[in-house]
Amino acid sequence: MRLALLSDGGNVHTQRWAGYFAEQGDDVMLLTLEHPLSMPVPVRRLGPRARPAALAYSAAVPAARRVLTRFVPDLVNAHFAPNYGWMAWLLRQRPWVLSTWGSDVLVNPGLSPFHRWRARRVLRAADLVTSDAAMLTDAIHALAGETVDVLTAPMGIGRALFAGGGRAARERVILHNRNLESVYDVGTVLRGAAPVLRAHPDWRLRLAGDGSLRGELEAQAASLALGEQVRFLGRLQRDALMDELRRATVYLSASRSDSTSVSLLEAMALGAYPVLSDLPANREWIAAPPGAEYFAVGDTAGLEAALERALRMDDTARAEALAANRTVIGERAIWEDNMGAVRARFLAMAAAVHR
Repeated sequence: MRLALLSDGGNVHTQRWAGYFAEQGDDVMLLTLEHPLSMPVPVRRLGPRARPAALAYSAAVPAARRVLTRFVPDLVNAHFAPNYGWMAWLLRQRPWVLSTWGSDVLVNPGLSPFHRWRARRVLRAADLVTSDAAMLTDAIHALAGETVDVLTAPMGIGRALFAGGGRAARERVILHNRNLESVYDVGTVLRGAAPVLRAHPDWRLRLAGDGSLRGELEAQAASLALGEQVRFLGRLQRDALMDELRRATVYLSASRSDSTSVSLLEAMALGAYPVLSDLPANREWIAAPPGAEYFAVGDTAGLEAALERALRMDDTARAEALAANRTVIGERAIWEDNMGAVRARFLAMAAAVHR
């Protein structure tokens, strides 16, 4: 299969997605406006992003069309509705698949009537839409209608990572590994964790990730006067990040919006106990305690209480909860299995073109 991938080349999810299809022997080419990570497939940069950013993807359509004319893909797969999905719609190349990531359906359409119109237009135009959570699939149908063909397949974690499991010995570490952006509500993380850390001076909060709010958040952390109990690690390479998860006792996320979080799945697989904002997508994986502790979105006091319960949890109860979480991952969230279902649909669509 010749697959043209339109996606953010600077995102690790794009890297994983392209790598999966390349490993299956597919001929994959990535078209992107962003500066790409090291990619396992050929990359065609469609020039630096134009300004304003809202017009960049429309402006890149002629360059994308020239690349596709030479490459002649069996299928175009665009990721994220407002940018590359919009570009794919303008390209009018069939068949094409839109892969949604969460906020492009859950957040972006609410920004204005235009954003809502654009999202509905792109979702309805795609020959297939992929979704990584049942609640995201429901949101797609609520926005664009029940006739939209949606394949629900969480990205999941690699079989090798799952098989390796986590370390038995844990450090007294709370790990937050979401980006330092407003949707992840890191300010609430710092405010909620501060009194817990003061009550437990032998515990540490480590924040792995980067983003536009890093300076502001570092200043906020400094104002809490917790010293070395709070440390910003920056964006880590994947192996280093997995090692952090294997060492951490608690995984913490205060995200205001999410579909299936791969970070949560990794924590469940590697044995870090989740403390989570109470989102429908999180509940798809862990319905209730004891598998995780939940707090309401934006609730600093709730985060503090949930984190305190996690730190005081009985070792036997925590071990049972973590074993149950790993079972869920093994049954529902193995990357190769879920991506196999996606590729099967792609192959069927590509084959139909040549009949």
